[in-house]
Amino acid sequence: MAGRAGGFRSPRCAGRWGVAESAAIPAGMKAIGEWFPDAERPVATGWFNAGTAFGAVLAPVLATAVARVWGWQAAFVVTGALGLVFAALWYATYRSPERAGYVSAEEARAIRAGQRAVPGNASSLITIVGSGRFWAIAVPRFLAEPAWQTFSFWVPLYFARERGMDLTHIAMFAWMPFLAADAGGVIGGYCAPWAQRRFGLGLETSRMVVIALGAVLMVAPGCVGLVAGPVAAVALLAIGGFAHQAISVLINTLSADVFAKADIAKANGLVGMAGWTGGLLFSLAIGQLADRIGYAPLFGCLAVFDLVGAAWLFAMRRHLILSEPVS
Repeated sequence: MAGRAGGFRSPRCAGRWGVAESAAIPAGMKAIGEWFPDAERPVATGWFNAGTAFGAVLAPVLATAVARVWGWQAAFVVTGALGLVFAALWYATYRSPERAGYVSAEEARAIRAGQRAVPGNASSLITIVGSGRFWAIAVPRFLAEPAWQTFSFWVPLYFARERGMDLTHIAMFAWMPFLAADAGGVIGGYCAPWAQRRFGLGLETSRMVVIALGAVLMVAPGCVGLVAGPVAAVALLAIGGFAHQAISVLINTLSADVFAKADIAKANGLVGMAGWTGGLLFSLAIGQLADRIGYAPLFGCLAVFDLVGAAWLFAMRRHLILSEPVS
């Protein structure tokens, strides 16, 4: 995003992601749905989802090093080639527990015993989209994703324009929200089963409670415009990164909880599409409004979005809160 004279320009290419990237999270959630008992799914999703934020920390360092040696084009080639290597290894080694030769019969039985039966066979995309359980998690994901797009694409520009930071200072601080996001994804994954055991909550209810707590923490980045110093702004954004990834982990986990195994990848992909649509629309709004009204009101919207998303989730799944059996 570096522009002339060391400044910054609007990230016009922010939405130009390759279609291949979209397969990663649905495939990962499908694997988690097959391999982990229900109680362990949020923990597995937390570690899996940590790769998203860790990649955001590592990629600029790797891409910059490659670009300095072989040119900026090579940065795309190298990072793309690493993805192909990983895809080849995944294809060669991944098997479901029933087909994996390295899983004992006892372990396979333990996995199946820890998974509640979700009725239904493979459904069409229309059937999935037409179900209330899809919209229960798709709307919160739609409202949550603008935060991640803002952290990924607009925070450096915000630091430069609103906080007067140069490239050196941005490089020193801009990675911190992503490191906090890693922690949020992992800790959020552990919080759901802990809350389930500690407070006797049902499976889905424990996920929903952590999502609600994350939505409350998202008030922090909403207050960025109210603090004077850049260090305080970075700290609030780091809390936002932590909270967002906790929310993201539990929403992804819910897609494996409420759909049959045959539908997990499709449902999660559609939920992800809802999220990226929300992120795209909000990025367009920032591009149109940031110069007119400043960033503070736009950051404030992030807090409101997640609170509304949590309220929607509880409203759509309210019948579970009292009736859901404790596992």
